[in-house]
Parts: sequence; structure tokens; C-alpha cells
Amino acid sequence: MPQQNSDKPFVFQIGDLFRLMKASFEAEEGPEVTRAQAKLLISVWRNPGISQQALAQRLDIATMSVCRQIDALEERGMIERRPSDTDRRVKCLYVTEKTSPIISTVMNHVHEISEMFLDPLSAEERKTFQTFLNRIVDSATSRKAGGRK
Repeated sequence: MPQQNSDKPFVFQIGDLFRLMKASFEAEEGPEVTRAQAKLLISVWRNPGISQQALAQRLDIATMSVCRQIDALEERGMIERRPSDTDRRVKCLYVTEKTSPIISTVMNHVHEISEMFLDPLSAEERKTFQTFLNRIVDSATSRKAGGRK
């Protein structure tokens, strides 16, 4: 197996970064939702009327996990399920008016955390990093979907 130049392999560094970002997001001064709930809320806010199944696919998580998150957010009055106009079996998701200030708080929190973690990089380095990160995620997504790049 080839040796890596770093004491910390990429997969561990990414895991550490995720753990640190998640902890920062869910710190006491953050919004009143978890990182997973925030991601779900933002996806529904950006895609009003999205079905539960389409949301699960978009977020790449199990439909049952999405249902549990939606149940919790619906109980808090942040999301509502409505039957589809074309198929009554399908539930479409919408954020409620109550959620608008929370979305704003979440987006501000996301930007603050991003700034905090990207602070060591110059503007040009950030742009390059984002380009590389997008390429890595797109390639990994393609492989997961059965494609090859």
C-alpha cells in the first residue's frame, strides 16, 4: 500500500472537519435546530412542494430518516405536509410562516461557521478549494450512482 505524505489521511481529516463543523453548528449560540434539521428546512424552503421521497433522494438519506425529521419539525409547526394535487398518496412539504425567521438565522449561522473555518484561506484559495471540493463531491456522487468518471 502506498505511503501518504501526511500523518493524517484525507478521509480522517474530512471526518475531523465534519465533526468540528457539526459541533460548531450545534453550539449553544446557534439556531434552535440541529444541523440535519437545518439542511432539511433549507432544502424544503428552496424547493416548496417537494415530496418526502424526492427530499430523501436530494439529501441522500433514507426516507424513514427524513420522515422522522419531518415529524419532529411538523410537531414544532415548522413544516407542513400537504397532499399532492396530482397524487393524493404523495405528501408535499412546505415551510410555515413561523420558519422564515429561523431560515434567516440558520443561513446567517451557516455563513458565520463557513467564514470561521475558511478564515485561514485567502479569497483565491477559497475559490480554488471550493472548486476542488465540488469536483471531489461530484465524482463521489457519480460513483455512488453507478457512473464512472
